[in-house]
Amino acid sequence: MPMYSWATYAVANEQNCVRVARNLPLELLAPLGCGIQTGAGAVLNTLRPEEGSSIAIFGTGSVGLAALLGAVVAGCGTIIAVDIQPGRLAKATELGATHTINSAEEDVVERIREITGGAGAHYSVDCIGLAAVVRSALECLQSPGVCATVGFQGIPNEISFDQGHLLFGRSLIGVIEGDAIPQEFVTRMIELYQAGKFPFTELIDTFEFEQINEAIDAVHHGKVTKAVLTFGDRGAHGESGE
Repeated sequence: MPMYSWATYAVANEQNCVRVARNLPLELLAPLGCGIQTGAGAVLNTLRPEEGSSIAIFGTGSVGLAALLGAVVAGCGTIIAVDIQPGRLAKATELGATHTINSAEEDVVERIREITGGAGAHYSVDCIGLAAVVRSALECLQSPGVCATVGFQGIPNEISFDQGHLLFGRSLIGVIEGDAIPQEFVTRMIELYQAGKFPFTELIDTFEFEQINEAIDAVHHGKVTKAVLTFGDRGAHGESGE
């Protein structure tokens, strides 16, 4: 797997590499080793939701949409996407969300309870890391219920919540890079993609390296989910950066 950088070449220990087939588009595989692995792994490796269960995903950037794809793979019956950007929520619907909530316009916890018949969601994934979002991701759960937090707002990042939610059986757990062994999980994601069950390429837009400023602007304005830079003709040989 290519490492994320602005360079056309990278030096890596073989233990940090994942072998892939030569006919796969490496410029599209690059994000599998970070954001997509984190989101999908939080669902498939950490939460492991039962088929037909409900899940709420807070934040529909690349990590959140990867979590959504993982929820689809797991067979979740109710998949709720939460964000403040209508465009991202529309993308979530395209990729399998059964419900969307614009948290700038609605009370998220109340709406999730309404969607789930008053019970709350079985699972949730926080992809933001802001205190208010983590609290909502915990409070929207039924009892028992589990929230996996992968959002990052820097260190330190103090968050407070009512302990009563934990005493009533709700759990808040942290996740490291999708709790994945990359050599195994990246391969699994590729296999799911080849089987038509994990369309992660829908999250990616490629830009020539000379368009780096346009790529950064598109990311900052939410015009793309995951921007990947390619290096001209060399991108065809897998030399790319994120």
